[in-house]
Amino acid sequence: MDGINRILQLPERCLLNKKITKAFFKRNFDLTSAERSLLDDYNIIEAINWVASIGPASSNIIAWKDEQYIYEEVQVITVQTTDNDFERNKQKIAELIQKYIPYPILLCIYNDQAYVFNTCDKKINQNDSSRRTIDKRYFTEDILRSEPNKNQQDFLNSFNFATLDKTNLQTFYNAYTQRIISLQVANLSGVFIPRTQNRTQEDLLRLERIEELKKEIMSLQNQAKKETQLNQRVQLNVTINDKRKEIERLSALI
Repeated sequence: MDGINRILQLPERCLLNKKITKAFFKRNFDLTSAERSLLDDYNIIEAINWVASIGPASSNIIAWKDEQYIYEEVQVITVQTTDNDFERNKQKIAELIQKYIPYPILLCIYNDQAYVFNTCDKKINQNDSSRRTIDKRYFTEDILRSEPNKNQQDFLNSFNFATLDKTNLQTFYNAYTQRIISLQVANLSGVFIPRTQNRTQEDLLRLERIEELKKEIMSLQNQAKKETQLNQRVQLNVTINDKRKEIERLSALI
């Protein structure tokens, strides 16, 4: 995406701006037929760009590793797509890129109208240390290129390299994830505020529980529509109201 470094403000020595060809994935990885079809569909993937590589040599941020995670370099990659079924295709694109490139990646998927940022928690595959297992995925909402709202603009401003935790490459990468979660929180709290790592984890657990409750409510509502016995329908509605109250309680804590 043109101008992504106006958002990220990465040091010049981190910038690469190299194209990643679709052939790179086909040559180097054992792709599924669905993944090959994804790469071959120009309406889904128009271009892949390796924007930057942030490592000890290019940024003076030290590497970090333990038995489960390794942060030797952080990559920034953009993928250009179309506005055809953007909601579904952005998920597929992120799965492909994050699955086969083992580094921590700040991924930006964009079309002419909007873009999203994505990060992942990737664990070292215990059967093959060169591969990673994706533990969790984090996405922003769609951000309009022409007119981000106030919370989105504050979020974009917070991505400035100078403001991120550069204790090591783990804290640096996690700072991106924390901001993505904080933007999700802003949809409930009304205000975007970057949170600490501990608070971010608390917020994430609450957000995940809220999503679970919403799915449970939807399922119960479908049950209630089909229920023919009045007393059972009343009980289902009581349960639905209890879950709505739980959502309100959790939202107030965020």
